[in-house]
Amino acid sequence: MDIEKYIGQFILKNNFCYIHGLGNLELVKRPGVHDGKALQAAVYEVVLTAGGSIDDSFANFIATNEQISISKAANALRDFSIQARKDMQAGKQVPVTGIGVFSEENGRIKFTTDANFRFTPAGIPTLKNSKQLEEQKLTPPHKPSYPPPANANSVNWRMVFVVAILLVILGGGGYGIYYYQQQQAANQPAPAPVKDTVVATPPPVATDTAARKDTMGAAATPATVDTTTINAYKMVIGEYNNKSKAESRFRKLKIDGGKVELVTKDSVNFQVLANVNCRVVDTTHYIDSLRKFYGFKNVTIYK
Repeated sequence: MDIEKYIGQFILKNNFCYIHGLGNLELVKRPGVHDGKALQAAVYEVVLTAGGSIDDSFANFIATNEQISISKAANALRDFSIQARKDMQAGKQVPVTGIGVFSEENGRIKFTTDANFRFTPAGIPTLKNSKQLEEQKLTPPHKPSYPPPANANSVNWRMVFVVAILLVILGGGGYGIYYYQQQQAANQPAPAPVKDTVVATPPPVATDTAARKDTMGAAATPATVDTTTINAYKMVIGEYNNKSKAESRFRKLKIDGGKVELVTKDSVNFQVLANVNCRVVDTTHYIDSLRKFYGFKNVTIYK
């Protein structure tokens, strides 16, 4: 299965392509610049970013084109990612036909756009042409089926009658509400008289003590939630009551390049955690994505 071919097709269609274990390829437009002699036109290039949308849209795209199941396409995509990392660790480049190449530099994966890569956005179709203009000239003008407007000086008595009825209904409703409130107020019992209570004068407070109490008693300003900071979270993507099963799952995810951990909840329960960096407002989206990707329904933030 030619995965790299589908990578290029998916990028040109959706302007991005997330590959688990490699990163997120994005189609970015670079603005035109003046080199001192001439104005260079804007160009498009493909860049690699660490984050991305963790979903099965790319696997679904491959499955649709290959006429196979999504799980089989996801397995093929995972095998491609594993082999690509092995090749890059061996010093090789992993090409994406017509788009660029993956490579590894100082332990980090990078993507270099092909020098001959060109991308032109789809144009906006126009509906006007000479043939349509000729047909419009031959077609007689459309005559409206509705009656001509009334004279500006004439009075629309029907509308006046409808407005008068609405005013009567609104007035009656308002009076009914007012009358009901007055009846309710009249039927309520009078409040019991309040006895005067003698309040003793408190003893004087020393100056330094009063200042300390004013400082400590000041209402704290409620903290605002920072929705822009990227936080590190550990999310539970698997729970097992067998240590060997938990270790087997942990090793497999580790080989696939996942940032995972294995923790012991108690003597008979073990959890596999995934490390995720995101904003606090994006945690729900990541939990739903991890639930679909790993097939574990009880994905939660590890505490």
